[in-house]
Amino acid sequence: MKFSILVPVYNVEQYLEQCVESLLNQTYKDEYEIILVDDGSTDSSGRICDDYAKNHPDKIKVIHKKNQGLVSARQAGIDAAESEYSLFVDSDDFAESNLLEAVNDCIDRNDNPDMVIYSFRYYSNGRTTERKNTLSTDEKVFTNDNKKELYEALISTTFITSLWTKAVKTEILRNDPTDYSLYYDKNMAEDWFRSIPLITASDKIVYINKPLYCYRTNEESISRSFRPETIGKKNTLYVYDRFREYLPKWGMDDEEYIQKLNARWLNETMYTFSMYYENVPVKDRKTVLEYDWSSMLPDDVKNNVPNLLENKTSHKIYNKITNKNVLWIKLYFTKKKLYKNYRKFKARLLNR
Repeated sequence: MKFSILVPVYNVEQYLEQCVESLLNQTYKDEYEIILVDDGSTDSSGRICDDYAKNHPDKIKVIHKKNQGLVSARQAGIDAAESEYSLFVDSDDFAESNLLEAVNDCIDRNDNPDMVIYSFRYYSNGRTTERKNTLSTDEKVFTNDNKKELYEALISTTFITSLWTKAVKTEILRNDPTDYSLYYDKNMAEDWFRSIPLITASDKIVYINKPLYCYRTNEESISRSFRPETIGKKNTLYVYDRFREYLPKWGMDDEEYIQKLNARWLNETMYTFSMYYENVPVKDRKTVLEYDWSSMLPDDVKNNVPNLLENKTSHKIYNKITNKNVLWIKLYFTKKKLYKNYRKFKARLLNR
């Protein structure tokens, strides 16, 4: 068997059928398996998984396990996979019907690469939106001679951070020496964390600029995820530490790339702060402001070491948080909201 599609499932009853149907209705006609890992769902997701397995016993198998998080669920899927390549699909997303066919054609054209990376579309309210930027406009092969481009993309962009845009040889997934049980509590950037050793271990990687996956964006879900009690779970310093571990292996352990990493962490952390500040109820903003945001940053960043690669706005917001300049922050985000509403109003006028 060539493909296993690994689907972690947790309380997604409203989206699960669309996801599974997209995997059953692939244009690829050879044998493949779908592994649904029910991570202790408390809604009807587990029953939906069982119904699908009952109706498609030749294609779908279900694993029920206690709730331990996304990292654990994906690991259970990897352990159960029986194919040459494994793909990841999140259960609130879905795949294009030609996902497996396009990946299979790429594998055949390129003599069984270790990994295939593809693009995706955004999906919201029944409509898809194309990505504006991409890693490469054409099909591109990466080997040890030019993989530095991929490492740079991992550091500086979001083009290849997700697992659900990758088909990876199952053997490589299983040979990853990381003890992922140490990271079961992580729900932020876990894809990014796992991608670092997988890309490093893959001698041949092919990128195809085809949107083969639909990533669901949901404003209500985003708002619910930004509650003061969840801030600590957004800490991604464990990913930063992994990058610092791998930079010497890539021959990139120099000031240029360390500064790029540091700048990325400041920008990401201040983006996270902004999402909390903008989405929590007004009464909770004081809690967000008083959180120790420096705990999410590398030492050089929290110590304000000069870095020309940092986003100027991110740097300014961090300094205002550090100096407890609450008035400036209130005014900044008030102006930002007004501008956002103005753009929405203008867009509605233009679409009439």
